[in-house]
Amino acid sequence: MPIKKLALAAFIATIIILYFVGGGDKYLSIRLYQGLFEQSPIATAAVFFIVFFIGTSFSLPVTGALAVTSGIIFGAVNGFIISLLSSTLGSAVSLYSSRYLFHDLVKRRFSNQLDMVNKGVEKEGALYIFGLRMIPLIPFWSLNLLMGLTSMRVPVFMLATLLGMVPVLLILAYTGSQLGDIETFSMAAIFTPGLILALTLLASFPFLAKAIVALSRRFAKTDSN
Repeated sequence: MPIKKLALAAFIATIIILYFVGGGDKYLSIRLYQGLFEQSPIATAAVFFIVFFIGTSFSLPVTGALAVTSGIIFGAVNGFIISLLSSTLGSAVSLYSSRYLFHDLVKRRFSNQLDMVNKGVEKEGALYIFGLRMIPLIPFWSLNLLMGLTSMRVPVFMLATLLGMVPVLLILAYTGSQLGDIETFSMAAIFTPGLILALTLLASFPFLAKAIVALSRRFAKTDSN
């Protein structure tokens, strides 16, 4: 193994050891954050919103994990609202950064996908973005960057993103809320009706999303005729 890899591995191991020796493992407790939300709901929600917003704005692949976490800490409804608003606003910032700051860099990085996206936007407009949010053939974060290279207006992009993300974020937040209710990891605690429903929704969502997108496109064609 090269010396650089050995040094990196040693550095990471040292950080992990110091983290747990210093009591940092307590910050991995979900109950800690649930307690903070009970004590200071507005402040806790605001901090989480900012974290989610920044992660999305910087095009980090954190949307799914943070959506589940929001459900664990804040419950299904509150977690869903926080996730939906922060991800929608963050996606707009990511689009702006691609359009005005990193245009050439993004164009080089995603040159293979850019033609496909441009053709889709030209053909279907906002419905194309709605479909890609429901059926993420292109990851959430990279689609934000790619849309900065198109001519789509930002309000239209935000509306399509918001509507397209509603089902998946709602399911993820609900799944998180069920995980947050688990007190001990036993078979009886894990296989509750709520968690079984959440896992069923996650498993069936791709089929549900395809049906919704197909109906939306059929409706759009009928409306245009």
